[in-house]
Amino acid sequence: MKVNIDGREHDLPAGTSALDAVFASGGDVPYFCANTYLSPVGACRMCLVEAGTPRKNPDGTFIMEGDAPKIFWFPKPMASCTLQATEGMHIRSTSEAVKKGQAGMMEFTLLNHPLDCPTCDKGGACELQDRAYEYGYGASRFGFDRRHADKHYPLSEHVILDQERCIHCKRCVRYFEEVPGQEVLDFIERGGHTFIDTQEGGLPEGFSGNITDICPVGALLDNVARFRGRNWEYDHAATTCTLCPVGCSITADARGGRLERVVARENREVNETWICDAGRFGHVFASENRLTVPLVRNADGVLEEAGWDAAITAIRVGMDGMDSADLALYISADSTLEEGIAAAAFATLSGSESVDFAPRYPVSLNSQPPTLTELAQADAVIVIGADLEQEAPVVELRIQEMLRGGLLPAEFAHGTAIADLRLVERPARKRERLAVFHSQVTRLAGQAGLSGHDPVQSVLEGLSGKGGSEAVRQAAELLAQAERPIIVVGAEVLNLGESALKLLRTLPAKVAVLAIPAAANSNGLGHLNLVPVGTGLGYGQLGRAKAALISRLDPGQRAAGFTIVHDSHLTATAKLADVVLPAVTGYEKKGTVVNLEGRLLPLAQAAIEAGESADLIRTLAAVAEALGVKTRVRGLRSAQTLLTERFGLDFAALPERGLIAPLGARYDAPAEPVTPLLWKPNMRRSEPVTLPMAQPTSSFVSGDD
Repeated sequence: MKVNIDGREHDLPAGTSALDAVFASGGDVPYFCANTYLSPVGACRMCLVEAGTPRKNPDGTFIMEGDAPKIFWFPKPMASCTLQATEGMHIRSTSEAVKKGQAGMMEFTLLNHPLDCPTCDKGGACELQDRAYEYGYGASRFGFDRRHADKHYPLSEHVILDQERCIHCKRCVRYFEEVPGQEVLDFIERGGHTFIDTQEGGLPEGFSGNITDICPVGALLDNVARFRGRNWEYDHAATTCTLCPVGCSITADARGGRLERVVARENREVNETWICDAGRFGHVFASENRLTVPLVRNADGVLEEAGWDAAITAIRVGMDGMDSADLALYISADSTLEEGIAAAAFATLSGSESVDFAPRYPVSLNSQPPTLTELAQADAVIVIGADLEQEAPVVELRIQEMLRGGLLPAEFAHGTAIADLRLVERPARKRERLAVFHSQVTRLAGQAGLSGHDPVQSVLEGLSGKGGSEAVRQAAELLAQAERPIIVVGAEVLNLGESALKLLRTLPAKVAVLAIPAAANSNGLGHLNLVPVGTGLGYGQLGRAKAALISRLDPGQRAAGFTIVHDSHLTATAKLADVVLPAVTGYEKKGTVVNLEGRLLPLAQAAIEAGESADLIRTLAAVAEALGVKTRVRGLRSAQTLLTERFGLDFAALPERGLIAPLGARYDAPAEPVTPLLWKPNMRRSEPVTLPMAQPTSSFVSGDD
């Protein structure tokens, strides 16, 4: 359709909001309540524009004014976020009437807003601050006392509300209603007494931290990062979260060598713009109680600090009398592909058959999994044996998106649509499209139209047409009637091994299966032959190994002989080791991981002070030196060169959103059962930030007005 914006004609997709039309034209409109992936509601009235449309005569011809159709203007400026642009519409975003209206709304918005900018954590990244400078009058005509309210009101352990700063944009309320489907936050009272509050017990843990990202002011704050730094003081690293197999895009913010804050970064294909609370608040382990230098066990049996040269010497002495092939290699499944190829090269060089990564499942699906976008647009989803709260939380949000109809906002040159008019407030959910089967009660089961606790094997048999309980028969009927069905399987299914694969292969060809891997890069490492071969010992047989290098795993036991531990913290296993080498965390790595949909995602290095810590690539190079061998992979670049030779991809230049590419065959071997756990013990701050907390109240304290 043709739309005239500020005197210039533009060709835009039908259904575009006037707000996105202005941005698509290269213009700018201030807004507070509109937000990508949320419904537009016109609450803040800042995005005012003048608009007019042509009209037609009864015979269908346009009413003309000279040689052009006459434009009939609305009598007053309109909120552009809720106004649909139509064929022939004229929009003015820079007229004097618009400027006056926007400045007036800014004045009302600032009427009771406190002057907290010098101390507010949002300073430097505050939409109100920016828009007040750009569109406000620059001075206030109101001299009376402002309204006063609670300034340190805890909504949960992780989210703090400053009620004085709230501008009632309703983003947070709409977020809970529309995205996770939890009606836990709402407006209370009316008019000038309006405030937001939550149900008794506070916000539920899961996805509540996203409201701190979308709040346009400093009203909702991340309690883990609160008072830790100003926005311009942080070193920002655009990277990928490695706490689960989803691979959400995040920005890791460090200051003074400490990781202080993690915020969500948009990736339309993966997490859109949301992350889970573990990914947002569970980063404290990266800066607390870190190992920063190697430890070597002395003659008295005590681990003492040493340099890398001393550690290499200790490894050489400890391995004396053993062959390099006796050194078993066990690495964490959140290791990067680059670290994985370095481990594979090291094992080939040393001749060791005892190589493994953990956690992993004994089997994997070789078929291409559906993407998360396809999951959101499926017409039926059956979740079997997967507790997504622990295994892959953001997958739960994409399933919620499916229940809302799978409407994905349009994309323009300026980015994702800011106000997609197809998204509505309090959307109806088609719960009949979702079935959940798990041995325990899961969070997602509460959103499903059909759920049960049947054994997963009987569920899979029932979906293949072999009977089952009433719930299973209804799920089989749902599967049969759907055109784009997807089955999501998790730990309870994949721990069964080959028997589960046989049942999955009997499903109709139209059914796509999304298997949730055991860890962040289990999917990628499975393509590198990092499993025991021949008489090699798996991770579960660690206690029988003559010698072992254990990287960022904590089995709580050592090898039968010489034991090297490579970890970021002094774990129970590290305390048993002969040599402990300091490791970097996932926030400090450069490299690549492969998420649950087979998407290669890049990692970037956050500016965290970690002393002499090293990634697995450099650690293996040091161990190779101790063994008297020279490995081909000694750094990131040589690892990526080897990966490129193997897979034919440029791993040094992956797109920001990642890349789905076939990586060939997968390697499986027997493995220990996996019990997924998202929140690890060291992911919460050992010494929480003490804040002056006001007692929760249900009303504002009246000002002098």
